Amino acid sequence: MRTRWLLRGAAVTVGLCLGSPSAAAPAPSSARALLDEYCVRCHNERLQTAGLDLDVADTDQIGLAADVWERAVRKLRARAMPPAGAPRPDDAAYEGPVDYLEDELDRHALADPDPGRTDTFRRLNRTEYQNAIRDLLALDVDVTALLPRDDASYGFDNVGAVNLSPALLERYLSAARKVSRLAVGSPLPAPGSRVVVLPADLTQEDHFDGLPFGTRGGAAVDHNFPLDGEYEIQVRLSRNRNENVEGLTEPHELELTLDGERLRVFEIV
Repeated sequence: MRTRWLLRGAAVTVGLCLGSPSAAAPAPSSARALLDEYCVRCHNERLQTAGLDLDVADTDQIGLAADVWERAVRKLRARAMPPAGAPRPDDAAYEGPVDYLEDELDRHALADPDPGRTDTFRRLNRTEYQNAIRDLLALDVDVTALLPRDDASYGFDNVGAVNLSPALLERYLSAARKVSRLAVGSPLPAPGSRVVVLPADLTQEDHFDGLPFGTRGGAAVDHNFPLDGEYEIQVRLSRNRNENVEGLTEPHELELTLDGERLRVFEIV
């Protein structure tokens, strides 16, 4: 008997809970009243403050101007509007209208989804990748040694940038690893070297841009030093079969500079 009464009581309780009326959903009129009282004095058809006109916006058809209502909801939910110093509703007055606007926006998004851009994402070609590294990390990296050449068509080399094969993806990942090590440094750097060979027909009779004024000939080489340390720089001059420096008929001075600062001057005889 006791068990039967407990079950019957539980059944009655569930029935009462299911049959109780739910809380009334926010109505469009609550949103309209909030806007008319606090918003349309600035966001109206005449002033259009911040490019927003709310006095004629239809709160019954939120989906017709979803972008406008998205902006309004963000400001209202963050309590950023009305602005400081202007009359503002209390927190309770915010909740109902904002909930209604959000529910209507969600309902519209489900009924008419906008996935945005769905075509294939483009990758950066070599030139774009190098420029992005320069702008983001202030590194001048020669990516021609890291990435393969892009196919060109009618003078444009970014028309095939929609293709990203697994092999090409691995090259981009490898390039990213090397660039990141240059940007932040390697904790355990291994000794390395770099050899720069100048063209044999490079004239040494004229002044080169970027070199000190008053100098003639020479070369400017861009190099990134990844870490502070001791670096050895060797300069070897081209020689003929008799081991004489090519074109040297009288003593000359060779100046070595780094970032515009003179390191040393050598006399070549």
